Amino acid sequence: MNFMRLIGFLVSMASIIYGPSANAGTLDPDAFKSIPAGKTTAFSKISSFDAQAVCLLQPYQDRLPSKDALAVRVNTYLAANNYVSDEGHFAFVLVGKDVIEIVPFKRSRKLDVLAKHEVSSSVDEMLPKGFAPHDCANGQSAAFLKIGLRARIYLVLGELR
Repeated sequence: MNFMRLIGFLVSMASIIYGPSANAGTLDPDAFKSIPAGKTTAFSKISSFDAQAVCLLQPYQDRLPSKDALAVRVNTYLAANNYVSDEGHFAFVLVGKDVIEIVPFKRSRKLDVLAKHEVSSSVDEMLPKGFAPHDCANGQSAAFLKIGLRARIYLVLGELR
């Protein structure tokens, strides 16, 4: 009987520890390697996740700032999974009809992010026509733009119009 309790405890701990990224294979750093610099790629081309929305969590951002229904749902999930961000990581939150995934990434020179408010006029000039930066993008039109800036590779989340 005690053995069964131990197994149950270990399974529940694994779901707590690995829960937020258990399905993180739906979006991985290798997917971003295939995006040419200066080009956009639709989220649907690099992930099999059926997303209603794709949201960016920047370093040190552990909640979405909006108070709309999507943000409330995501923030409830983030809190329930004790999500905490730090300087060295960012994450994309994939929001499906019945499931939410947190997909964390380690920041490096080869992979970093720019949030919508960080898109300066010089970066804005690099944006291709039909691409609009967003911190949360509609899943059907979500896309990533990869740009090189100051010896780093950045991803910009947005929507294709």
